[in-house]
Amino acid sequence: MIEIKDADVFFEIQKKIKKIPFTQSNGWYKHALHKKNDICFYVDNDTNVNIALWGRAQKIPFTNKKLLLINGEAVSQNIDEKKVIKFYENLSKTDYQGIELNSDNEYNIEFEIGLRRAGFVRPIGGFTCPLTINFQIQDDFSFNRNWKRNVKKAVASELRFGEVTTITDEVIKSVILMFKEMADLKNLSYQLEDKSLKSLLDSPDMRLFVVYDKQDQPVAARIIHDNKPYASDVYAANALEARGNGATYFIMQKIFEQLKGESFQEFDFGRIPPSNHATDSVYVFKNASKGKKIQYNGEWSFYKSKRLELFMFLYKMFKLKKQRY
Repeated sequence: MIEIKDADVFFEIQKKIKKIPFTQSNGWYKHALHKKNDICFYVDNDTNVNIALWGRAQKIPFTNKKLLLINGEAVSQNIDEKKVIKFYENLSKTDYQGIELNSDNEYNIEFEIGLRRAGFVRPIGGFTCPLTINFQIQDDFSFNRNWKRNVKKAVASELRFGEVTTITDEVIKSVILMFKEMADLKNLSYQLEDKSLKSLLDSPDMRLFVVYDKQDQPVAARIIHDNKPYASDVYAANALEARGNGATYFIMQKIFEQLKGESFQEFDFGRIPPSNHATDSVYVFKNASKGKKIQYNGEWSFYKSKRLELFMFLYKMFKLKKQRY
């Protein structure tokens, strides 16, 4: 395992891997920088790379110790158990008191066995759902009736779809406003910020699509990660008006049509949260695409102290009030 000190060098090495989760993309890294994160970069090999990842060093509350938090990792298609063991064993020997990995790569049993043999286990409590929908863009579209009904509603409402390639302050402001309306409605615990959003959208691996009403006002937006032939959902922002005119379905269908014309192969909807409470509506919406339901490698952890691991679980559960899955 090699620690890379320069971000540009890391992303040049990462390019040798075909499929990059958006959480490991250059754009997402630039977005994360605005949160004053201490970011570290690791690869298993700088010439023949099989695993490349960056993570955030986070101070453990009430202590001077640190955790390494990793969202996803880029892995080569020929990854095997031995390569996973070697990399993560070396990573566990760093100075971090704990490592939390949340992998958004499709489930691979070789990967799981390698992690377990490197000393990683499933966390005490899971706080993200390890499921998603993978939409095969080149297949014939077969959306369900509700999807088709909403698209018809959007057409009747004379909605207009387009890709925004020039990111102005006005564009940033409109996306933030739509996201706020959606976040307030869904009681989301976070909002978008202008500087970090601009850094994200200025990155060439991120694309912004917007739907406008007949008064030419934006009513829905979608940010996707472009890792051709793979694409994935990053952020959605929907105005209140979008709930009644089918804009959320319309924008996704138009994105699929455009990506199909550009020879993309897959679109990852970026997690689905099926449940018996409010988040289930997200699953219902994404499932209407009739894409393939898949499981990610999901959450894993390595702690040098069981007490610390238990403390972090209780802190997330009761202080941060995170939703368990």
